[in-house]
Amino acid sequence: MSRDRYNGERNNRGRRLSGPRGLGELMGATLGTARIAKGVGRARAILAWPGAVGPEIARITRPRSQQGGVLFVEVRDSATAHHLTMQRHHFLKALNAALSDAPLSEIRFSVGSVRVPALAPTPAPLPAPDRERARELVQEVGEDLRPAALRAAEAITRSRKWREAQGWRPCPVCGEASREQPCRACALTLEDPIVRRLSRTLLRHPEHLLDLPDMLGDSGANAARHLALQRLEEQLELLALECVRSGQEGGYREFLAQQAAVYLALKLRRPRAALKPSDHALLPGGARKVLGAGRPPGFPPER
Repeated sequence: MSRDRYNGERNNRGRRLSGPRGLGELMGATLGTARIAKGVGRARAILAWPGAVGPEIARITRPRSQQGGVLFVEVRDSATAHHLTMQRHHFLKALNAALSDAPLSEIRFSVGSVRVPALAPTPAPLPAPDRERARELVQEVGEDLRPAALRAAEAITRSRKWREAQGWRPCPVCGEASREQPCRACALTLEDPIVRRLSRTLLRHPEHLLDLPDMLGDSGANAARHLALQRLEEQLELLALECVRSGQEGGYREFLAQQAAVYLALKLRRPRAALKPSDHALLPGGARKVLGAGRPPGFPPER
């Protein structure tokens, strides 16, 4: 007997592999050995059920098992079971289209424990865009790009109005609606060492605020302004308390007025020379009460 014939006989008997075998052949051998191929075939009908019957029916049913050509499906009540039984030929046709090699002969519905998942709430439609705000955003865009820029700006204003309707509040730094206060981007900017250093400069020279966008960009300038205003609010409250304790002594009221002018210049983005006595209504409570008795020293007279 030749060697080739001898090897072929051994291959036919399954005693020896003369070369590599395909993945499908190996999987078939493994499933056959483990005796789970039959179970996998039965599970195909259960797995195919949601796709065959659609999401609405799949929500209120649970395919339980398959015995031979019969698929057993549980529902939550007898009325549903009766209704679906009357429609079972439609489901059977859809399932058999997906199981062409192992078709079903019957579907039986029975009452069982089916947990129906809650429907996801329908999202609220986006509000109308803030067209006035959108036009402000594209004022400096060239005429050739303005139509596209205006559409993008309107989409931004719609998104902002939607977030505000969901309870988001304007970020105290950039003014954009955010769940976090301040928003994540501004929180990172507030930690920048350069931003923090320049915020201390604004405490002495608020007029430098106009120069910061060229150095830090708008986000950095807003962050430095926010830090300076926070610090000034603390100082104004402490100075107001000292004014109450000391009366007119110690020069606290004059220093309070000077710091109040710095605060309002930053808050209003206006030079100190352009401030009015009526602007003190925007000061924090304690400083406003102390300086509200008369025209604060250090403020320009009414025009």
